[in-house]
Amino acid sequence: MLTKMQEYHEKVKQFLPGGVHYNFNLPWEESPLHFVKTQDSRVFDMDGNEYLDLYARFGAMILGHGNKVYQDALKAAIDRVLCVSHCDFDYEVLELIHSLVPSAEMIRFGLAGTEIVQNALRVARAYTGKNRFVRFEKHYHGNNDNIMGGKAVNADYPVPQDFAGDTYGTSGRAADCMESQSFLIPWNDEAALEKLLAAHGDEIAAVITEPMCVNGGSVEPKPGYLQKMRALCDQYNVLLIFDEIITGFRVGLGGAQGHYGVTPDLTTFGKAIAGGGVPVSVLAGKKEVMSLLEAKKVIHAGTFNGYPLGLAAVKATLEILSQDNGAVYPKMQEKITAIQNILVQNAAKAGIPLIVQGLPGCAAYHCCEKPLESPSEYSFDILTKDIILNTCMQKHGILVSSMSRLYSNISLTDDDVAWFEKHSVGALQDAAAILEDIC
Repeated sequence: MLTKMQEYHEKVKQFLPGGVHYNFNLPWEESPLHFVKTQDSRVFDMDGNEYLDLYARFGAMILGHGNKVYQDALKAAIDRVLCVSHCDFDYEVLELIHSLVPSAEMIRFGLAGTEIVQNALRVARAYTGKNRFVRFEKHYHGNNDNIMGGKAVNADYPVPQDFAGDTYGTSGRAADCMESQSFLIPWNDEAALEKLLAAHGDEIAAVITEPMCVNGGSVEPKPGYLQKMRALCDQYNVLLIFDEIITGFRVGLGGAQGHYGVTPDLTTFGKAIAGGGVPVSVLAGKKEVMSLLEAKKVIHAGTFNGYPLGLAAVKATLEILSQDNGAVYPKMQEKITAIQNILVQNAAKAGIPLIVQGLPGCAAYHCCEKPLESPSEYSFDILTKDIILNTCMQKHGILVSSMSRLYSNISLTDDDVAWFEKHSVGALQDAAAILEDIC
């Protein structure tokens, strides 16, 4: 017999393809949950089940659910100034971002990460007068045709091509858009990047990277790697773009660039910068580069760019996070670190090899013996095992990202840590039984 939620979802599937709001070529089918109530770090579905939310809508909900200061700020904006081109707190939001982010000399707003990345590439092409950009294996910069998936087959001229079984592969991709625009190389490999720029720097406008490769398994850069990338970009007249859609304001007030001490020419932000309640993306960068927008040499358009409700959300989020010099971050990291340690300990008791890696705000766990040193090590076998554990966690009242990330929020409490400790035991036991059957 179907539950109330299952019956409801069958209705949804009549009109929503697959019954889901997004899809990739993963060896896994989502079991959607329809939620009716949220509070702090907990969410409740239509059947009355309670979950600890370590998914946080792919990391966007950094404040937790129902933060009163945040929600009151959005309500006030709705009541006062809702649909205009400019409002009387534009400056306050811009100044906040400028004061916190090393690369943010000038700033523009958008809605989605996908679109703001494409605008960053457009600006880079205009500034350098070159066409191609460099991206890295298993990094993700949105779902546009020119930047998603593929693999390089020629190391001397590493243009990406579609291949069977690609997680980010898709029918309907515009012909030649990957091959004609980008190079694709391994990440955390200084020699590969230096070789490519030395040979083809005259074609390359930008290098775009996640400063910590969250999408490739939350792999951190090797010591000195980002610094080397910065130096090579300077040497070959190439702009360095940090995609901080995920890491921005999750790993600290200055983003990953503040944490690692490397300042890019352009940065893209999204997700957590607006607290998760409404969509906002941001392009920030050096004045010399961003001035191309001011001179109207580069077009950047969008009906909802800088919309008041979005700016109110950014303002409230950054004010909350930066209060008392970011005092919320150590507290949040303490709670999520405790959860990570419990996961590792309980996995060992269940007989599952498991590690946690990456900065605490967007770390990931993997069912393997040692941390991944490169995104290329995030194999199909590890991914499959991780997804099995993810599914078991959901059945036991713990929500995590489909890619095994543990997204923290500032509302986490000791009760949440205790909840995880209790509910993860059964999840890991169930996962161990499934893994024993298939391995």
